[in-house]
Amino acid sequence: RFACHMRTLWTPGKIGAMRRRTLFVAASAALSLAIATPALSHPQTTNPGAFETVRVTLTDSSVSVKPKVSGRGVTGIFVITNRGTKTHTWVIGDVKRGPGKNIGFTRTLRPGQQQSVVMFLNYRGVLPYYSPNTGKSPIKGIFTIK
Repeated sequence: RFACHMRTLWTPGKIGAMRRRTLFVAASAALSLAIATPALSHPQTTNPGAFETVRVTLTDSSVSVKPKVSGRGVTGIFVITNRGTKTHTWVIGDVKRGPGKNIGFTRTLRPGQQQSVVMFLNYRGVLPYYSPNTGKSPIKGIFTIK
């Protein structure tokens, strides 16, 4: 009697159905892990880089740079304004490019003119700046990148 009962439980049709269900559950679990694992293993998107506005004001007798210090890895937006009555040139860093050279640029502005220059501040150290045509001697200063 017991053997007869066992035969009805383990017929090929029921074993096949159990195997199919088990295989379906295992495949579903593996698929969900395969989809979820890459999303968990990769970091979230990085934050955008910081921007800092550096205001440069040129007059006939002075140069004002605010702020004079910025962080490394920041994108600096240099807003240069000529409030004088003459044409003025402003130079920061190394204007020449090449091995061993730092970052920098030069701009010449007419009276009342304003220009914006975007520069990635990837250099740690000091960038000298000067305005050669502000009176008898050029006005010099230092912009620091920490």
